[in-house]
Amino acid sequence: MGTFNEKIKEVLASVLPVTLFVVILHYTVTPLSGLQMGRFLFGALLILAGLSIFLVGVDLGATPIGRYSGRFLVGMGKLPLLLAGGLFLGFLISIAEPDLQILAAQVQQLTSHSITKWQMVIVVSAGVGLLVMIGFWRIIKRIRLRYILWGTYAVILILAILNRPLFHDFAFDASGATTGAITTPFVLALAAGVSQITAAHREDARDQFGLVGLASAGAILAVLAQGALLKSFNPVAPPGTGEQLPPAFFTPFQQAAGLSIRDSLLSMAPLAVIFFLLHISVLTLRRREKTRIYIGMFFCYLGLVLFMVGVMGGFMSAGHLVGTGLVARNQPALTVMAGFFLGMATVIAEPAVHVLTLSVEEETDGVIPRRVVLAFLAVGVAFSVALAVIRIYVEGLELWHILLPGYTLIMIMSYFTPDLFLGVAFDAGGVASGPMTATFILAFTQGIAAGVPQADLLLDGFGVVALVAMAPLITLQILGLISIWRGKRQRIRDAAAQAEEEAPHVD
Repeated sequence: MGTFNEKIKEVLASVLPVTLFVVILHYTVTPLSGLQMGRFLFGALLILAGLSIFLVGVDLGATPIGRYSGRFLVGMGKLPLLLAGGLFLGFLISIAEPDLQILAAQVQQLTSHSITKWQMVIVVSAGVGLLVMIGFWRIIKRIRLRYILWGTYAVILILAILNRPLFHDFAFDASGATTGAITTPFVLALAAGVSQITAAHREDARDQFGLVGLASAGAILAVLAQGALLKSFNPVAPPGTGEQLPPAFFTPFQQAAGLSIRDSLLSMAPLAVIFFLLHISVLTLRRREKTRIYIGMFFCYLGLVLFMVGVMGGFMSAGHLVGTGLVARNQPALTVMAGFFLGMATVIAEPAVHVLTLSVEEETDGVIPRRVVLAFLAVGVAFSVALAVIRIYVEGLELWHILLPGYTLIMIMSYFTPDLFLGVAFDAGGVASGPMTATFILAFTQGIAAGVPQADLLLDGFGVVALVAMAPLITLQILGLISIWRGKRQRIRDAAAQAEEEAPHVD
């Protein structure tokens, strides 16, 4: 019960700022109807309950399965089998990611099923599996992370040149959505297991970082490859994308429930397959441990159903309505400001961000305080959401106009950034682009795109997850460079003090 209470507090810290944001705007600039507001609040409650149950399930089921999988792969002792295991596990676990499910459903809806939800999920998961496999190879061969990143993003650049702008949005949004509540701890557990067989594990933990960042890059690669292979693709946003409200309060929740029960079962099936294969082949567990894992998988399923129902039944529609309501006031500066504060509030309240800031403080021996890390991340994400809103208003400003200079800067900085900060920075993209970004903030920007006359709902409605995921890559590398500078300055001071002590004194 204590674990569940802890998870409720964590999720409440994420959901409450967004809820207060909507309530404040409701009573000031964008009033919602009683029906809309009621559905939003009920959806928020379902998300609170569902995500809390889901995270308990991740701790009881998904993370131990990831840990056992890592041990099993290490125990095989053969590189081809280890790499094949990385491909297989990376593919299967990504399918169960809730944030990816939400994004894929939005892509399906706004492309009028030109790209279906499961097509998107499978393509992204294939890319994740491929890069997890490459990440395993990097850890075993002790190749520096920056070299793999440079090669990966060089291929991404080539594929981006061959693609339509719409696929830039889909691909980079998928990179932020695919590393969420279930994929991130599972992949980190795999990385920790595989890194145990390298000599580097006895020296430091640097090789454990970076695998999540590579998995995110795999999502980009896969979606861009899909776009390059599609010869004819001209989707049109469905007519009547404005919110059509059913008269009965629970109707949208009932409609979402039927779909969520089926899709959540399909999503959780891969996790069950992984555990089943481990159990029948090599895994010997006590009855109590097996029971905990079974309960954990059930909690994951139940929590995912409640989460999806809350998101689709009332939460995202409120985000859409708030976005269109702000646009209707014809005050672009107000809309941009709302996006800025929404982004800041979301990242400050994200529990995983606080875990990340503590890790950075510990790894730098206090040279970079956690408050500084949090401030950098909060401002970076806030500007990212504000920039996503500005992009909607500025006709002709496409996502790649921002991503190209952004990732160019990131790659240049990676040459100078310490390995630890580089790995943490790329892993942190999935931390910043958490459930609230993939749900409410995505719907918020789509509502703005639907209300701005010159905006394209497909081209401009996506991209915010990509920009939010890019922010930590810049901010944490800046902090890494600051840590180098501070370290050098401290060494100079120490050397000067030592020289002064050793200098002969004349009375």
